[in-house]
Amino acid sequence: MVVNNVVHVNECGLPLNAIEWLETHHHSKAGERACMIRDLHLKQGGLVVDAGCGPGLWTPLLAEAIGPDGRIIGVDISAEALVTAKKRSINTWYRHQVQYKRASLEQLPLAYGRADSIFSANVSQYLLDPVATFAAMGPYLAPGGRLIIKDMDLGTLRFYNVDPALQARVFRARELWEKERAEQGLLFEDSWVGSKLAGYLRAAGYKDVQVKTYRIVRRYPLAPDYRLYLEGIAEWFVGEGAPYLSREDQTNWLHCFLNEDDNVFARESFVSEETEYIVTGVWDDSHAGDCLKLSLATQAEAEEVLVAVQE
Repeated sequence: MVVNNVVHVNECGLPLNAIEWLETHHHSKAGERACMIRDLHLKQGGLVVDAGCGPGLWTPLLAEAIGPDGRIIGVDISAEALVTAKKRSINTWYRHQVQYKRASLEQLPLAYGRADSIFSANVSQYLLDPVATFAAMGPYLAPGGRLIIKDMDLGTLRFYNVDPALQARVFRARELWEKERAEQGLLFEDSWVGSKLAGYLRAAGYKDVQVKTYRIVRRYPLAPDYRLYLEGIAEWFVGEGAPYLSREDQTNWLHCFLNEDDNVFARESFVSEETEYIVTGVWDDSHAGDCLKLSLATQAEAEEVLVAVQE
């Protein structure tokens, strides 16, 4: 099967991760994202690792939360994203607080026991084994430190003026495709990960696991950034050949969102809704011994992946 039409892909092969796309997505949810960070009540003057920082879009929010005496280490495997993040921080008020480094999530560029918080946004959906990765991150946390995972769950996405039967077929087709797309030479993806995160953190050895959800609703008329975000999502649903969806459904779905003369965004009845998840957990030192072997093994695998990416 030939796989094509990967939407907004970055140099690591991740869909919906091109820098321009990430910026559009971020700005379209700026208010909710600022609220997410405020609600975390991060430690003033603390050290935060932004694991999978991308082009540094969360950095100013994190810097504001920890105050001028805090520090941020932004980590990503994408060289392109890190270059953009560094450029973004030049001449900003937080420039002396942040460092950007290329590394994997399993092998963070700091000593064990140093981070007050590890924050990771919209990364867990690409983890083939999130339990192993979260376990590998735990030892980097200081006593009482928190792992903070933010991600989406497309099981919560709704377009209220789109045929619900068509939506159900499109979403189900994408879910089926994600279960096998890695076998077709594409990187793993689980866009239904949000509701699974709490279980993953507990399995990885975290205690006091807490879940907070953010319902994001938009109505007619849409802001330009949010419309571009939703158009990208709509294309992504039927990208890569959409092997489990009929051609008729693909055509009808794209017509809903991309037809110039008749699309759902132009109707006063338009409403979209989705829920994003913030899940936090405290690293359980009593479980650390059980997880350390898993962590070290995952780090070794991560080194191999990072070398392959760099090559």
